[in-house]
Parts: sequence; structure tokens; C-alpha cells
Amino acid sequence: MKRIVRSMGFALSGLQHAVRVERNIKQFLVCLVAYVGLGIYLQFWALEWAVVALTSAVFLIVELLNTAIERLGDAIDDVEKARKGGHFHLGIKQAKDIAAGASFITLLVVVCILGSLLAIHTLGMESSMTIID
Repeated sequence: MKRIVRSMGFALSGLQHAVRVERNIKQFLVCLVAYVGLGIYLQFWALEWAVVALTSAVFLIVELLNTAIERLGDAIDDVEKARKGGHFHLGIKQAKDIAAGASFITLLVVVCILGSLLAIHTLGMESSMTIID
């Protein structure tokens, strides 16, 4: 049990650091708070709230992994630059770019899904959501 509590402490510390330092995560959370307010105003259904939670969680997970890859890559690259006289490692740059691409694609998917939920409510498309008329 002690190990589990200790591991949770590390995880919460990492989350706290990411929220405090990472601009993309901060911006997403601010937008998410505004979106949740809008969802409350528009009276989202339970399933829609589940979609908001799931898509938001997926983006945050991918962004946290992207951040971890960037940090690890930077740490390794700094050592390599010191050893090799200032040359960066191309593979590290590519890994960081690929991770950033994954984060970008995830954000686009989230924006499309959450935008669709807003469109359903604001454009009066609720009736098209019913399975049986």
C-alpha cells in the first residue's frame, strides 16, 4: 500500500508540474472550463458529458506523453551536444516532432468532436440524434 501511495504522489507531482509549466495544457484546460460552462448552459445529456470527459482525457494523456518525450529527448540531447561539440541528434528531433504530431492530431479530433456537440445543440439538430422516432 505504501508503494501505491508513493506512486500516486509521483503521478500527482507530474500532473501538477505539467499544468503549471506546459502552455498547451494550460490553454486546453482554460478552453475546457469555458466549454463545460457552455455545456451546462446548453444542458448537455449524460452521454455528451461522457464524450467531453473521454475526449478531454485522451488529449491530456497524449499531451502528457508528448511532454515526457520532449523532456527526455532534451535531456539526452543536452548530453549528446556536450559530448559531440554542439550537434543535436536527428533521431531525437524526429521523435519529438512525431510526438508533437500525435498531440496535434488528437487536438484536431477533440475539436471536431466537441464542435459537433455544440453544433447539435446550437443548430437545433437534437431530433436527428434520436435512434427511434
